[in-house]
Amino acid sequence: MNLEMRETTRALVARERLLINDLREVLGRLDTSEESSRDLKTALLDLDGIFMLVVVGEYNGGKSSLLNALLAEKVMPEGVTPTTDRVTIVSYGESIRDVEETSGLVRRTFPSQALHELALVDTPGTNAVIAKHQELTEKFIPRADLVLFVTSADRPFTESERTFLKLISAWGKKITMVVNKLDILETEQEREQVLGFVREHARETLGLTPQVFGVMSRKAFKARRSGSDSALAATGLPELEAYIETHLSEDERLKLKLLNPLGVAQHITRSHQGLLSERLALLANDRRNLEEIERQRDQFDRDIHREYQAYLARIKTVLLEVERRGEVFFDDTVRLRNLLGLFNTDRIRESFEHRVIRDADKDIDLAVGAVVDWFIQRNLQLWEDVMGFVNESRKAGEDRVIGEVGGRFHYDRQALIQSLREQAEKILATYDERDEAIRLADKLQNAVVQSGLMQVGGLGLGAAALTLVSSMAIDITGVVAGVTIAGLGLLVIPRRRRQAKRELHDKMQALRDGLEETISKQLDMELVRAGDKLTGAIAPYTRFVRSELERLDSLQQQLEDLATNMQALKEEIEMLQLQPDRSQ
Repeated sequence: MNLEMRETTRALVARERLLINDLREVLGRLDTSEESSRDLKTALLDLDGIFMLVVVGEYNGGKSSLLNALLAEKVMPEGVTPTTDRVTIVSYGESIRDVEETSGLVRRTFPSQALHELALVDTPGTNAVIAKHQELTEKFIPRADLVLFVTSADRPFTESERTFLKLISAWGKKITMVVNKLDILETEQEREQVLGFVREHARETLGLTPQVFGVMSRKAFKARRSGSDSALAATGLPELEAYIETHLSEDERLKLKLLNPLGVAQHITRSHQGLLSERLALLANDRRNLEEIERQRDQFDRDIHREYQAYLARIKTVLLEVERRGEVFFDDTVRLRNLLGLFNTDRIRESFEHRVIRDADKDIDLAVGAVVDWFIQRNLQLWEDVMGFVNESRKAGEDRVIGEVGGRFHYDRQALIQSLREQAEKILATYDERDEAIRLADKLQNAVVQSGLMQVGGLGLGAAALTLVSSMAIDITGVVAGVTIAGLGLLVIPRRRRQAKRELHDKMQALRDGLEETISKQLDMELVRAGDKLTGAIAPYTRFVRSELERLDSLQQQLEDLATNMQALKEEIEMLQLQPDRSQ
């Protein structure tokens, strides 16, 4: 700094630098734009620079004329149209000289005693048709140690000025209000009324009452050039100069100089805490959606097992009906009076197929086909639900990712959502229900074959099951016939009929149990397969959400700790009674 400091002051500066560098490190891990880091770096550099009193306001409000009046020279151009197109830092120099630092910043030296201890900064007018002018001014605001906010008596405190004043205040800047062109008002009462209006609305905007001065800058400039003290006194400029001289003594300038980088850091911290809150809220919503998908998957599994019972019952009903018809068949066929008919195996087979089998094979195949179709539709519905999640997450991102909430976080999140969306769309687009039904039906049939329950061959499950039943029935009736020929008819036939019915029941029960176990096991395998496919598709985004939540929670805590430490340091600086050390 250009002021000598005591050891206490140096310690405060060291703590301030450490806090701001810690903040820059946190922001670097937050992967936001580099503008905030640049503002912090500039604030630290300005800490060692001259005190900057920055004049701001709308175009044609009298900023340049005020500066010229303070310096008693035409240092800045004046006009009714926007004339200041760059930020101009006016500091002391033996001669008038301009050095263009950037396309939007000029350093101008001027030999004025008032510039020994501070620099006056003229800024482009805001609320002009040239948007770049306002942008230049807004970007320079973080560098101000004190702001002179100039408004014009002919349009005092407009809505756009209120908005701009809030922006300046958000950076933690000390603000002094100047109402220029007060000479356009004819009476003292009108002037006091305008000053009161500005004071009241500035208090509502800032939450405190700033100093408000009324100035006639053009008259002040002429009075100063003519050497008329009485004319100058009537312009209000001496009161403003006295305030600047009294309230910007060395210790006050030092305090403001120390507070300026903290104000910048606190503003940036608050904005990034808001950014983190946006991201965390978005991720929390994503996590809820992912958890909802997990709940839907669990519910899907439960629904599949519950709904499957109805389809299984349909298969069992067909087999139970076959068993019931088989019992009736044995009651009617395996009788003594039908002894001769028992020798005609072909006729018995024919009769059995006509009376017992009927269309049961087709009914079984239809029931199994219904299981296949139902499972395919339910699985397809699950992926449509996933698409709903993807669309909801993408929409939430578009609606809520605003401003700086983007960065790498936004692009990573969107890329993962898009990847998941593409996977889901591909599955839905290529999901051929007919091919999938054939695949699942083959799986079921192969599972039955591999279980040893029956040899399907080229037959459907229904035909194979009923062929087994038919063969079993013929075997039983054939045994009855053989025993009857041996001469045991009256004693054996009733017993063989009961045995046939019992064996039919046992075989049918084994068939029902076998089909239930085999089909259920295969469906469970299909559930696992579908679940693994869904889990694999969602996994990258699930990992992203969980890891980002953990990372951002940590960064949020670090920002909160920094904000607490900054506020404590700010209060410590504000309470200091600084007296520069002049013993060196």
